[in-house]
Amino acid sequence: MDWPKIAVWGDIARHNAAVFPDKPAFVSGCRALAYAEVNSRINQLNHAFTALGLAPGDRVAVLSRNRTEYFEIYGSAKTGLITVPLNWRLAARELLFTLLDSRPAVIVAEPDFVPTIDAMRPELPGVRHYIVLGEATAAWIAYETMLSGSSVAEPQLAVHPDDALCLIYSSGTTGAPKGAVMTHRRAINTCRAIAEDMLHLTSEDVGLSVMPWFHAGGMWYHLLPSFASGGTTIVLPEFDPCAVLNAIAAHGVTQIHLVPTMISILLDQPEVQSMDLTRLRAIKYAASSIPLSVLKRALQVFKGCGFVQSYGSTEMGAVTALLPEDHIAALKDTSKENLLLSCGRPMPGVKIEIRDGEGRPLDPGEIGEITVQGDRVMVNYWERPELTATALVEGWLYTGDLGYIDGAGYLYIVDRKHDMIVTGGENVFPREVEDILYENPALAEVAVFAIPDPKWVERVAAAVVLKKGHATTAEEVRSRAAKRLAPYKCPKTVLFVDKLPKNASGKILKKELRREYANFLTAAPGK
Repeated sequence: MDWPKIAVWGDIARHNAAVFPDKPAFVSGCRALAYAEVNSRINQLNHAFTALGLAPGDRVAVLSRNRTEYFEIYGSAKTGLITVPLNWRLAARELLFTLLDSRPAVIVAEPDFVPTIDAMRPELPGVRHYIVLGEATAAWIAYETMLSGSSVAEPQLAVHPDDALCLIYSSGTTGAPKGAVMTHRRAINTCRAIAEDMLHLTSEDVGLSVMPWFHAGGMWYHLLPSFASGGTTIVLPEFDPCAVLNAIAAHGVTQIHLVPTMISILLDQPEVQSMDLTRLRAIKYAASSIPLSVLKRALQVFKGCGFVQSYGSTEMGAVTALLPEDHIAALKDTSKENLLLSCGRPMPGVKIEIRDGEGRPLDPGEIGEITVQGDRVMVNYWERPELTATALVEGWLYTGDLGYIDGAGYLYIVDRKHDMIVTGGENVFPREVEDILYENPALAEVAVFAIPDPKWVERVAAAVVLKKGHATTAEEVRSRAAKRLAPYKCPKTVLFVDKLPKNASGKILKKELRREYANFLTAAPGK
């Protein structure tokens, strides 16, 4: 890829259509889509949206599992449209909040999610068109029918590198989602950094895309770098260990992006020992560090494969990398095993500082808030100037994560300033879960926190105090929460306690809860 000539998202699709016209860009099931065809379909979609009356700046929300049409919808940026990827794992009320906040002109959905959206229609007067990735109905336009009558010519509308490309929603400290505005320029900077500085991708690579594309990790940290490099991407709708292993072997996959939980699950599959996985050269993982025991097993199974970890987020892209040589060093020298707990060192194009509560930079080894400055940090939160002003100060993003940088420049996260839980690669903010638990009339006080889990890395746990004269069970607490929350956010462990640990001002000390129950699953397996 000639990166200096790539200014906006559409440049990547146009470039690869010219250089690799007949090469498969995507393989999804039995269907292969060449680069030229992908670009033509993107052009058709842009003309179709224009015919429907959409204008630059309008939002297009998409509710779908991974599929090639999802990537095409991002391509509507050629005419200045802004994609809003929706997390299909969310409960209906959570989806509704995002839709009301982003106010899309169009919703594109898979057939499985049509009933969910139909139930919301009375509350979505601003949505002008509903498009289904399947057969048309009286209320839904068929995506393929819409494309079939449109021109394949390149749209002529000028798009600027600093125009918004997408709004990716992440939970805030109060549990209310907020949309990070990612521009063409900043998304492309992240894409280039991962393709060149981190994974060294080429047109010979075959990527397997299984991380959800509503995540920045699935789209910007994996799919777009793979596409931009001219490689072929195998698309799976979601993570299934057997499907992943079969795809790696059948397609000669060379690189994949996973979370540590997924890696562990793959290693537990009986067939993994007998499959040909020798072409796999790079596994990128994120969301949490990888246990040493898992890494050792993985290196035995995926022989010759390099492991890369990255620290980043929706708001800042990928900013650090723990490279294959770091993983090897940690295995060869026990004094360096601690490297596996780090996030690596800053990548080119970004600066990281650890700051105290007054915003002053701290020395190596001192713990403070991680702040980031660079060419891939978000512009702002969508229509949230106050939140933006708090998060972005003089060009520095205050991440809310607490950590330190050692003498060699490696970044370590020691806690989350806002107590975020990462379970199976998904972010869960305790306050959001607590708000739902407090609706239970039997509960007087609740505290949601993480405990170590051998499968999910972290498990959502809730310590609860009963109201006087009330009784309930752990199963009842979980089932009530499940009606209002996505499954991964619901507490898997409910602990009944007489009182919660608090400081002198009455604030609940979750650090004490994490310490007290750190070995809970070991001491009480199956709970």
